[in-house]
Amino acid sequence: MSAQLESQLPADTSQPLVSPIVPPAKTFPAFKLADVRQPRVTRELISIQALLGIGAYLILGVPYLRRTHGLDRLDTSKRYLFVCNHVSLLDTILLGGLCWRSGCYPILVLGDKSVWHASWIKRVLSSRIGFLLDRGKLNPGRIRELQQFGRASEFHLVVFPEGTRGDGLRVGPCQPGLYYIAQEARLPMVPVFFENMQLVSTKTGGYHPVGGLRKVEVHFGAPISSEAYLQVPREEFSDFVRRSIAATLPSRP
Repeated sequence: MSAQLESQLPADTSQPLVSPIVPPAKTFPAFKLADVRQPRVTRELISIQALLGIGAYLILGVPYLRRTHGLDRLDTSKRYLFVCNHVSLLDTILLGGLCWRSGCYPILVLGDKSVWHASWIKRVLSSRIGFLLDRGKLNPGRIRELQQFGRASEFHLVVFPEGTRGDGLRVGPCQPGLYYIAQEARLPMVPVFFENMQLVSTKTGGYHPVGGLRKVEVHFGAPISSEAYLQVPREEFSDFVRRSIAATLPSRP
């Protein structure tokens, strides 16, 4: 599930920030910075995500997925921070299906509340996999919210750092809010590129049930250790992430 990264840093910071998944109160309590409660993994949540993963793989993976690359690199005994290019809201659903297939779940996806509360089905889905932020409102505590997301170490964390849905052919500039998440999470970072997803669905083009059949390929890059990426200065981190995602495609250095 995707998420836009928004410019909501405090006044003394000129760069924009990541915005986007807070689930309904029944799943993860609403954020109150004075009394934050960390999202937790339960047996019920694992079971629900397993069922959602099976459904996602059958609905999207079976008809549209041609192949995956590098999925075998993932170690199910570890937790990861997935950073992905963003083409469609279906990116998140397909990734959820692949995480189920590889055994890398439960996941927690950073998302935009206004997007994932736009319909009842999106609300239901986001309540089980999402950490939603209200990007439409200025929030002086945004950095602390992102850090709170990064501390959800029981989950595999998923971020779409471009800040908007792209064309599926290239990786756009990444928003700097991911820096604060990565500093807290200190998990191996896995860059992911969805290739040909624009043939299935885009931000403005709608859903194409036939055009993308068996054409989508998902590229998982080699995990980047926290020791490696924590050495990258904050002002260079966004471009480091962008280049890492783009490099998962052999033809696109």
